[in-house]
Amino acid sequence: MEQMGPGDASADQPAARGDDARDVAELLSAVGLDELQRMQDTFAALGRVTLCICDPTGGLVTQPSCPSAFCGLMTESAGGLAACRESVSERARQVMRLETGLCHAGALHFSAPVRVDGRHVATVVLGERAGAGADHEAVVRLADEHGISPIELGRAARSADSPPGEREGVVTRFLHLFADRLAELCRRHRRMTQRVRELEAVHDLTAMFAGTEELPEILTATAERICGVVEVRSCSIRLHDPESGELRIVAGYNLSSAYLEKGSVLLGENPIDSAAFGGETVYIRNVPGDPGTRYPDQARAEGLVSGLCIPMAYQGKTIGVIRVYTDYECEFSSFQVALIRSIGSQVAAALQLFRLHQDQLSAERREFHLHEAAAIQRRMIPAAPRTHASISFGCVYNPSLDVGGDFYDFIELPEGHLGVCVADVVGKGVSAALMMASVRSALRAHAHSIYNLDEIVTLVNRHMSRDTLSSEFATLFYGVLSADGRRLTYCNAGHEPGLLFRTAEHGPMGSRVHELSTGGMVIGVDPDTEYSRGIVDLQPGDILVSYTDGVNEALDFDERMFGRERLRESVWRYAKLDAPTLAKQLLWDVRRFVGLARQTDDITIVVAKVE
Repeated sequence: MEQMGPGDASADQPAARGDDARDVAELLSAVGLDELQRMQDTFAALGRVTLCICDPTGGLVTQPSCPSAFCGLMTESAGGLAACRESVSERARQVMRLETGLCHAGALHFSAPVRVDGRHVATVVLGERAGAGADHEAVVRLADEHGISPIELGRAARSADSPPGEREGVVTRFLHLFADRLAELCRRHRRMTQRVRELEAVHDLTAMFAGTEELPEILTATAERICGVVEVRSCSIRLHDPESGELRIVAGYNLSSAYLEKGSVLLGENPIDSAAFGGETVYIRNVPGDPGTRYPDQARAEGLVSGLCIPMAYQGKTIGVIRVYTDYECEFSSFQVALIRSIGSQVAAALQLFRLHQDQLSAERREFHLHEAAAIQRRMIPAAPRTHASISFGCVYNPSLDVGGDFYDFIELPEGHLGVCVADVVGKGVSAALMMASVRSALRAHAHSIYNLDEIVTLVNRHMSRDTLSSEFATLFYGVLSADGRRLTYCNAGHEPGLLFRTAEHGPMGSRVHELSTGGMVIGVDPDTEYSRGIVDLQPGDILVSYTDGVNEALDFDERMFGRERLRESVWRYAKLDAPTLAKQLLWDVRRFVGLARQTDDITIVVAKVE
């Protein structure tokens, strides 16, 4: 074999193209040209042979390692060098047909392919005892042909210490050992490269999943990424719908729309997916022929052959499966399975985070709308009590949520009369607030034109009965104070009885308390309900208290109710205070009684003191 400089390896040789170029690049990427040269030189020195590595087309990749004096002399001339190169290339190109041959100078040439996963990535060519088999006439002919001293060439030919072919078995094993070593280095590099790609894929997916707002698009990109890194044909991601029991395809790659829309897959009816939901990795050797395949004809038409079904689990809960398919029968490696399971866990975690994020956004939207509704509702509640020549008012409105079903209102009527309303709608939150607004609007619509309170409440009841369910109702206390403040006409529609405290007759604790309960049942249930009105004459010093059941039904930690008696005691206790202060003190007594227990109902208190 011939010697040449590092820059001569590709001279006068066809360049590798296409797959051949990629194969050589894989070898050089795995070992590196300098390291490959050092390995070759070391092996050549140990075996006392000549070595060279060629690409699959026969082009030289390395500088030949050539300890033979004969080859050294042969390559000193341009003609000898070209002949040696062609001889090595020819031997490399014939590696698929035979392993042994003679070079142009009569030396034995051996060759062995470097194969990685069935691919021919390079050829190792070995020269054994170059020149040892050449006779005197052949040496003279070669010397004359290439302008070399026949004496020196003959001496170099005779320097071989054994006849050609004596070490053939050892040399052949040595050659294959070197080729196998190169193939193993390529395989290790390929596995390492694959692991790096897998880590990069996991890292990229982690970064993608951070943007949960675009998760549907990310899932499609994930399916594509799985196909690329695991080297499979197709991928689908299915999520379980707990309500319907269906596994819905939410993302797919390299699957036709006809296949993606082939029909529903119920978890309970599919043993493959059921096993995956139990934590198993299910291998399907022949997808169309497997008895667990739900749609075998569609799978066959799609060209699916082998497949994997892997669970997507987060914190011990499986929420879906990842399916991958190939278009040929294959076994999947443990690395492929581990990678898909890892990606499945990430997808499951991302989906859970996405759902939590969506829930958070929904909660924020609801909170925003609640704040808006609360602001609107509070505008319906009088900012301050209406003034009256003979009566002062104190009011408390304390909803348990941002919006509530309680309300109070003052309605200015003709000739100086003043309407006072306290109502409580069943329930809490937005629905109760909407119903409260409806009750308030209906009351105001009828109160301005009609003075008979029983008829007013009857009309409000009919209005509400048309628009509410049987479980939706409201209690209402509505009273009208005369212009001089000496008469109260009222109607109580299922509400807590208003209380009239008469302090002028007998002194504080002996004074009389009148319950204002005349009226009828709650509004919004029976449109044919009839109501009656009550009339009370008022005196200076009288205290009127109207409230909702959030006062008397307030519970402490022992679930004892505040009750009506405690309310009456509180009114007597603060009877000498002005109306606004009295109302606030009543609220504080309720709060002191409840302590740290949570407020469960709205509280509304309206206090009127007759001057």
